[in-house]
Amino acid sequence: MWAVLGLGVIQGLTEFLPISSSGHLVVLKTLFGVASPGAALEVALHAGTLLAVFWAYRHWFVEWLGQLRAKERAAWDLMGRLVVGSVPAGILGLLLGEMVARYFTVEAVLLGWVATSVLLWITPKSAQDEHSLNRIGWWEAGIVGCAQALALWPGLSRSGSTIAMARVLGVAPEDAAQFSFLLAIPAVLGASLIEAPALLHARIPLMTLLIAALLAAITGVVAIQWVKGVVTRPRAWRAFGVYTALAALATWIIGG
Repeated sequence: MWAVLGLGVIQGLTEFLPISSSGHLVVLKTLFGVASPGAALEVALHAGTLLAVFWAYRHWFVEWLGQLRAKERAAWDLMGRLVVGSVPAGILGLLLGEMVARYFTVEAVLLGWVATSVLLWITPKSAQDEHSLNRIGWWEAGIVGCAQALALWPGLSRSGSTIAMARVLGVAPEDAAQFSFLLAIPAVLGASLIEAPALLHARIPLMTLLIAALLAAITGVVAIQWVKGVVTRPRAWRAFGVYTALAALATWIIGG
């Protein structure tokens, strides 16, 4: 049970911090003999991360849903951009998901962590001509979506890639982070739906799954607030790049 709950904490933190949840899980599994959590636990942890996004932006979601009901164009445009941004990862996952899964190795994670470090270090600083969430264009949403698709590679952080790309395209720091977290919803929901039947054959007690999901949600909210705070501070943001570089080095030394 403690191993399951520990995975809940790791999932919640690493899903939103720009340090790659898949990379950490691959390294833990391979180097330290941690067994695969199983599809049922993955569904529970995904549910926890979704809850984290909804809770962290609960006031914004209430306002946005009201705007959708009122048929405000800006709200529906944002919905469309989230769909566009989700398409690349969806297509790549369906077409190449099984092939990509074969490369979930420590060596692949090392490359992914190095790439993440580079992305975090080259993320632009704040500028005066940045635009907000509601002004993200269709092509910008597509490019950020492509960055999310590339993050299917283990060790390449999804949140780091999408936030960095949005910043390169001129999106304000906090809006870039929010767009990244919103894009996580269809990505995580899609993965959860695919694995949902596994809940019927779960070997882990339901109460343990619920607690793990709750821990993932709580730590996920902490991670979201953390990212929202550091994304506006270049030094703090790049510190995550230092972490992934050191993680890659440590993994290489231990695994070598």
